[in-house]
Amino acid sequence: MIDTVYYFILNMSIASCFVIVALLLIRQIRPLSRRIIYPLWALAFFRLVMPFTLPTQWSLFNFTGGLVKRLITVETITHGMAPVQDSWMPIQDNWGPVQDSVIPIQGSSSSFMNTVGVANQYVPVEYRTQSLRQVFTTSAVIWAIIGAAVIIAALILYTLTRRELNKATHIRDNLYNSDMLLSPVLAGLFRPRIILPVSLDPDSEEGKMIISHESVHRRRFDNLWRLVAICITCLHWFNPFVWVMLKAFFTDMELSCDEAVIGKYNAEERKTYAKTLVEFAEDKRMLISTAFGRAGVKVRIVNVLNYKKLTLIGVVASSLFLLAVTVVLITNPIRG
Repeated sequence: MIDTVYYFILNMSIASCFVIVALLLIRQIRPLSRRIIYPLWALAFFRLVMPFTLPTQWSLFNFTGGLVKRLITVETITHGMAPVQDSWMPIQDNWGPVQDSVIPIQGSSSSFMNTVGVANQYVPVEYRTQSLRQVFTTSAVIWAIIGAAVIIAALILYTLTRRELNKATHIRDNLYNSDMLLSPVLAGLFRPRIILPVSLDPDSEEGKMIISHESVHRRRFDNLWRLVAICITCLHWFNPFVWVMLKAFFTDMELSCDEAVIGKYNAEERKTYAKTLVEFAEDKRMLISTAFGRAGVKVRIVNVLNYKKLTLIGVVASSLFLLAVTVVLITNPIRG
């Protein structure tokens, strides 16, 4: 059964590479606010965990040539891979002769995009040759062992860090301080605490800016999204594009949070905010990166100093762009 799970994971991972590359290219569009780009990473997350989605004629994968060997509908899998009649001829892929394939017509139900194409049946996977079965079974065991090891290492790291952060002293409300920190950090998932270094006065101008920054993270449940991103990366540890995605996601998380804070500041206040970023650079004593003092400070400073508020036209245009990108990247092709 583990090889069946791995087969689906591998297919999702291959398809997600195209989505990740598309998002990395979109990040290079300078006029786009990071507050628009940041939520787009949810599309990559979706592709990495959800094998089924709706087919449309606008899908990116309509233009990927022979990448998609087959599209398999949900109904086909739940009904034991029984042949389904449709208006199209069976297809021939690169692994064997023409066989019955299940391809949804436009407007049909959700489908699974099969990019590997080495199986005749999918739940459980029935491989075309015994050698393919051996290869995928061995690969699935290696995937599971390394994935479990990465998850255990992450849990140990998280536990050790939380143990240190739990020693923080309460100031007021959800504010704490700790002599173990050089930079502020937001700790916890559903009731997160803002933990400041003891050298920082929470009532100073810099302290208020930092608290505003961490409060944005808290309202957006960014720590929860951070955990989701890490878990997905552990699941797809073998895919280098996913590790690139993780780094870009964390960067965009901080840049979008900066923009949410500095939107209400004038030019001088933004300079003060930028100086605060430099002062609280990443705390290398901690086992995890802190929020306000994450790496990539130079990029964040440039983004802060060059920030421009969106006009009403810009908001509308960005919203339409967000909708269009969502449809293009989240849907399957109408045929495979």
